[in-house]
Amino acid sequence: MKTHIRDISHILAALAIVTPLITATSAEASNERVKAFFEAQGCAIGPSTIAASIVDGIDPPTIQAYAETVRADPKTVVTGDWLVLSPDACTIHPPIVKSEIAMSDPEVIQNLSAIDAYAKDGDIGCFLNGDGLVASLQTTRKWTNDEALLKYLRFLSASISSGELSFYSPDPLRTPPGFIATRGKCAETPRMPDIVRSHDLLVRHFDALIRADAAGGASCDDDSVPSLKLNEVAQRIFGDKPLNAFLGSEIRFMAIGGGWFDGTTARRQGSPRPPLCHYK
Repeated sequence: MKTHIRDISHILAALAIVTPLITATSAEASNERVKAFFEAQGCAIGPSTIAASIVDGIDPPTIQAYAETVRADPKTVVTGDWLVLSPDACTIHPPIVKSEIAMSDPEVIQNLSAIDAYAKDGDIGCFLNGDGLVASLQTTRKWTNDEALLKYLRFLSASISSGELSFYSPDPLRTPPGFIATRGKCAETPRMPDIVRSHDLLVRHFDALIRADAAGGASCDDDSVPSLKLNEVAQRIFGDKPLNAFLGSEIRFMAIGGGWFDGTTARRQGSPRPPLCHYK
């Protein structure tokens, strides 16, 4: 059972012990810098994002002062050990990820299917062979399997956020053969206009989608993130049925690779954290 609290001072006290090891001479960070940091963390202040902010050189007293300010906002959500900033103070954007892998890299290109490889099943497009890409990266970049897997997750997050990859199917009963590439000759598929429109809607309404789903069925305790009601939530927000039946899967891939799941390793996906979900 998670402990519901009204301040984060005990978290800061526990984490402050690492400050001398990391930022012994760090200067006082401004509120604007603190705000920008937590905006990039999904507008969520809690154990793992506080720890990351300290590593980034922001000192605990500055974080505490900022947390006290945002907590005074009646629209700030308190859930477990977390504060989720109000929509007036912070807009939730897709995770910001710096990937060491790009769609133009030769390892990626050689692991994209021919555009007609799945044509007999009705799927026209270039689909990514993830296992093949991980194996290629181990060979060309001398990464261990664990390194390649973690960097592959970051690549997926960055590429879905940018719209260069999509996990798309209009039918919830028909799982896509993989991530479809959306650029160059690979874009020559009848579904591409809908894929592009779906991505545009996802990015445009990301804040509303995440907040509404977290407030409803998305629980951090049982890992139902995004919730099974995500498409219903999206339909209310979009004003129409989502074009992509796997919109929730895209958000999950973006979140795991973007660090919005705590404790992610090559062998473990980790646990979802706010703003993706709430604690019961």
